[in-house]
Amino acid sequence: MKNTIKIVVIVFVLFTGLLSYGQQDPLYTQYYNNFSLINPAYSGSHGLFTATANIRSQWAGEAGGPETQTLSLHGATGKNVGLGLSIVNDKVYVLNETHVFADFSYSIAASEKATLAFGLKAGGSFLNVDLLGLGIENDNLFSENINQFNPNLGVGAFYYTDQFYMSVSTVNILKTKRYAKSSNVVSSASDEMVFYVSSGYMFDISEAFKLKSSVMFRAVNGSPLSTDLSASILWNDKLEFGVSHRLEESISGLFQIRLTDHLKIGYTYDAITSELSNYNSGSHEFSIILNLGGSEAQQSKRKPPFYWMKNRNSEEILKAKEYDSEN
Repeated sequence: MKNTIKIVVIVFVLFTGLLSYGQQDPLYTQYYNNFSLINPAYSGSHGLFTATANIRSQWAGEAGGPETQTLSLHGATGKNVGLGLSIVNDKVYVLNETHVFADFSYSIAASEKATLAFGLKAGGSFLNVDLLGLGIENDNLFSENINQFNPNLGVGAFYYTDQFYMSVSTVNILKTKRYAKSSNVVSSASDEMVFYVSSGYMFDISEAFKLKSSVMFRAVNGSPLSTDLSASILWNDKLEFGVSHRLEESISGLFQIRLTDHLKIGYTYDAITSELSNYNSGSHEFSIILNLGGSEAQQSKRKPPFYWMKNRNSEEILKAKEYDSEN
């Protein structure tokens, strides 16, 4: 009887993981540091080649809790073209999944002060489920590990000025089926399409201070709508601190600091506000953002409001205007 209960619990946890973490849904609080993961049109939007490393430990203190490591690189390769590459590793309990995707974007001048970009994401996910590691014997359902590759696609559009942005995108267009019949038991999990809609505005409070505000909606078939509301204060383009609230789920403290002209680090702590707070100590998220540079014209390109760097002088602003006029 005890063994039966154990198997039922493990199966529940396993397939909950498959359904929840097979959606390529990063669930980052610092999503603006990894925006190309959810919208390929963002790739190359700020001209510079940028590398980002991110580590997220979810449900701290809970054995087998979700852990995510991300490495991404994207930048402009010409006046209108952007390219990107991302590698994301998700691990929860016995499930380990690695997503590898390439991004392509093409941007046009929507107006004198605005840019509109379109993007395509293509790649796939390597899925590994260590069923043998569960130690369950004499059960065909757990007699072999799951190893497979699932291709997928994503598309997006990204509109932005120096102070405003609007993003619409979707990933998991192919809705790949993951698991099939085994030992006369039919169980399945599949990638559902994930839709993202996000917008934000940068308010100039004074010469030294700016207020960043943003909202993110995340919709998946069969799941409640997820809504993130964020607000932060930016001081001298060097230090950012603020709060974020994922409705009915968590509230977070945000912190970022630019150490040099090329290096920025960030930290976020998520405090769970749902009933899950009784079983874990929240989530931690760390980011390292490294600017690798680009051509002079690309560096002077208009940048989205949530991407901040050192204050640009009048000469750099003039170059940006000249770059816009050429496009």
